[in-house]
Amino acid sequence: MKFFIRAMALLALILLAGIASSQMAQAAPFQAQTQAETLTMQPASAPNAQGCSGSPSLQFVTANPSITFPGQVSTISWGLVGNASAAFFQWPNGNRQGIGTPGSQQVNPTQTTTYFIVGFCGNNQVQWPVTITVQNTPSCNGTPHISSFTGNPTTINNGQSTTLSWGVVTNADSVQLSSTTQGGSGVPTPGSVVVHPTQTTTYFLTAWCRGISAQAQVQINVNNPPPPPPPPSGNRITDITKNGGLSNAGRLVIGVRYFWNGEDAPATLQARAFNNAGNQVGISNATRINANQNLNANLNLTPYPSGMSRISACIIGSSGTELACSSVNMQ
Repeated sequence: MKFFIRAMALLALILLAGIASSQMAQAAPFQAQTQAETLTMQPASAPNAQGCSGSPSLQFVTANPSITFPGQVSTISWGLVGNASAAFFQWPNGNRQGIGTPGSQQVNPTQTTTYFIVGFCGNNQVQWPVTITVQNTPSCNGTPHISSFTGNPTTINNGQSTTLSWGVVTNADSVQLSSTTQGGSGVPTPGSVVVHPTQTTTYFLTAWCRGISAQAQVQINVNNPPPPPPPPSGNRITDITKNGGLSNAGRLVIGVRYFWNGEDAPATLQARAFNNAGNQVGISNATRINANQNLNANLNLTPYPSGMSRISACIIGSSGTELACSSVNMQ
């Protein structure tokens, strides 16, 4: 009897195992299909909300001063971070703080330290380092001395260059060249650099000694001459004069200044003489003229117009149309 009960229990376990295996075999395809559907329904990456694309850019980043001593404060300044959805200031330990650009941050490192300005555009990240060198022992004491700082020339036209030059700077642990339109950078002394300002700009040479500063400055004036006036587009006679040197008893020579824009080509220039009654008393030769230039032409009236009181000169197109005329009193 005990053997029969054990056999029946074993048979029941085998049947239950078979049923469970069958259910798992039927459920597995459904689970795989559900997982595949979930993967294909995940949304694609959305475009950056700020509209940036590619890698961010930075105008400049500087430390002022870039060489310090323990306990001395330095100011890190940065320009505009462009093509970015976010920007951060990063400390050496990796901590980050969101920043506006342009901007600045004061730091007080106790050893030579590199900080970063970080820009993000989507998954693209760019880091710009700025290093502050911390010296253990001061190499100066008191106020720095800048021997000279000049620009040659100090006045230029837009598109030209000028040379900034400076002499030896003494009693200083760091020297920086900067301007009102750009950031600054450390420079050796003496030294020089060629710059191409596009507007009037003041340049600064600043020296530090343990937080005490001295500064010299040079202003470069940039002239922006007005663009040349556009060439006149209208046809006109601008001046009619009697050429006394060429005129004589037998003929009259007049000088005519004109502008012709090229319409109704070819065109000629001709003059007529009138008396007080308005009657024509003489006519000049017709001479071909050139387009799009302010020019002078001499016209001959032969014989000399008797009783002349007025001269009229005209630009005459090939169709015979008078394109421009002018008159002056003349005897």
